[in-house]
Amino acid sequence: MAGSVSAQAVYDYVRDRIIRKELFPGNRVLEEELATAMHTSRTTVRRAITRLNYEGLVDLVPNYGAFVAKPTAADMNHVFAVRTILECEAARLAVPRITGEALERMEKNLEVQRQLTGRFSMTEYVTLNRDFHWEILQATDNEYIEKFCHELFNKSAIFLIFYDQTGTNQESIRTHDALLRALRERDTEAAVEATKADIVCAADCLSFL
Repeated sequence: MAGSVSAQAVYDYVRDRIIRKELFPGNRVLEEELATAMHTSRTTVRRAITRLNYEGLVDLVPNYGAFVAKPTAADMNHVFAVRTILECEAARLAVPRITGEALERMEKNLEVQRQLTGRFSMTEYVTLNRDFHWEILQATDNEYIEKFCHELFNKSAIFLIFYDQTGTNQESIRTHDALLRALRERDTEAAVEATKADIVCAADCLSFL
């Protein structure tokens, strides 16, 4: 029955298609096609598209519709500037709070990242990267840091998937290793510096030319 699929499901479907590079920056996102494919109403699709627009994954153009976001170098600079502020604060908050179980999950995640170097896939990497950092965000016990970083990670995923110029995650492994070590040692200053280095690493691998 039309309308039985939630706006969350439609949101996840479109977001996943972007991450898998089935939709590219500038591609149109058609309400009617989504409603048919997802067996839901256009009202539900519009709610999902509104959220995708709010989180920077799609742009809404008056009289034309929704399009996969096509970011600029200025967008990148703004996103990484805000990420630096929020994630450095997250690191400070997480150092005394993060649990041993969370650190073990981060270590296992990092090992998968290491294995990825020989068969690198940016689609896989952005998910691993998000999960790695999410352990830190959850340790802050601050729902607003989690909320805003979720939106920024979505935007960063588009940057990395479509505009990465390196084709490798080797430098990211180095910064992630330093960050994990700082968290294990409860070293706030080192955790903040590793966070900054990790964000710079991500920004440096992009080109919008």
